Amino acid sequence: MYPMNEYEFIPNHNAKMHHQTPSRLIAIGDIHGQLDMLNRLLNSIVPTEMDQFVFLGDYIDRGKNSKGVIDRLIQFRCEFPRTVFIRGNHDQMLLDVLVELGARADMRLRDISSKYHASSPETDLEIFLSNGGNETLRSYQIKDVTDIPTEHISFLNGTRLWWQYENFVFVHAGVAPNLPLEMQDPFDLLWERLSPPGKDGSIHVVGHHPTTGEPYFEPGRYSLDTGGVYGQTLTACDVHTRQIWQVR
Repeated sequence: MYPMNEYEFIPNHNAKMHHQTPSRLIAIGDIHGQLDMLNRLLNSIVPTEMDQFVFLGDYIDRGKNSKGVIDRLIQFRCEFPRTVFIRGNHDQMLLDVLVELGARADMRLRDISSKYHASSPETDLEIFLSNGGNETLRSYQIKDVTDIPTEHISFLNGTRLWWQYENFVFVHAGVAPNLPLEMQDPFDLLWERLSPPGKDGSIHVVGHHPTTGEPYFEPGRYSLDTGGVYGQTLTACDVHTRQIWQVR
């Protein structure tokens, strides 16, 4: 088991739902600060309290309105409190910077994962800024990452590394084979692009690796990052039926 502290770097992932089966189980791919696209996508879905939503992470960076996206997701959580928010590697990069700068007490990804830049000369701040973090800071109209509102940091800190419902495993990037979810290296869950699909009926529902505008369905995996921040589409999918909603 990876180290834990009072901030619970790896939150409780017990996914049993204490209510009726959702009418739709809808996963949404990487948003990356694209607030207008997110709003239009949600308007096309017309969410109801009978739905279960799972957002697959990477809410910030690269797009022009990361602040607006987090505000909208916090509002959405108030409207639909059962919503699950998966953590993406970009969300983790921001949380790691705050630890590095002493603004947050927790363990960074590099502290608990031998796979993640353990010997990298770059600081977490340099990694964040070079991967779209400057756009995030501009959206907040700040220069210092420690000036991001506490409510927004708390939202990102409350995201999950994975969530399971029935035979669906929702995770940002990938799942290493032959390991229980509780024992996964966070690097694989947040960053790995080469993990195999699920097997024996398990379906991994992932973002992270952008396609060229359309979701990619394969046995054992649904890939839903369709490159919205790169001029392609933002995608939602009811994983039970494979119905999709998309906006450009």
